[in-house]
Amino acid sequence: MPVCQTKFHGSLEYEPEQVLQIPQGLFGFASETEFLLLEIPSLRPLVFIQSTRTANLCFLSLPVQVVDANYRLALREADIREFGYSAERNPEIGQNLLCLTLLTIGQKQAATANLQAPVLIDIERHRGMQAIVSAEYSHRVSVTPERLRPAC
Repeated sequence: MPVCQTKFHGSLEYEPEQVLQIPQGLFGFASETEFLLLEIPSLRPLVFIQSTRTANLCFLSLPVQVVDANYRLALREADIREFGYSAERNPEIGQNLLCLTLLTIGQKQAATANLQAPVLIDIERHRGMQAIVSAEYSHRVSVTPERLRPAC
């Protein structure tokens, strides 16, 4: 069984089918293409996106619906095709797609969520991508306890 060394979660054994493939990497990390999604029950709804290759590369994320209950996914046609869907059969959050917003934790300010470029994960194929979805969303949405919704 493979082992993933992590800075924040120690050594983690995992099954190869648990690896999330992101062929183009995340923005700024194109060479990082394999990740594990880690959920710690006491920290739900947070999801850690841990690189299998780089121990200290771990992204903090939330399901987009936790930050914005009315979030509407508007993918570009090329991104829809990348996921193997068509204009007639768009992927839907919660049905066949997990949509996570990456968080940035500041020293002096509240955490912010990037709703403009979420990490999209095809649930069935365990394959993902980061995509710019719409100019109507910001990459710096303040995340405060009042703003958060219960996890879906």
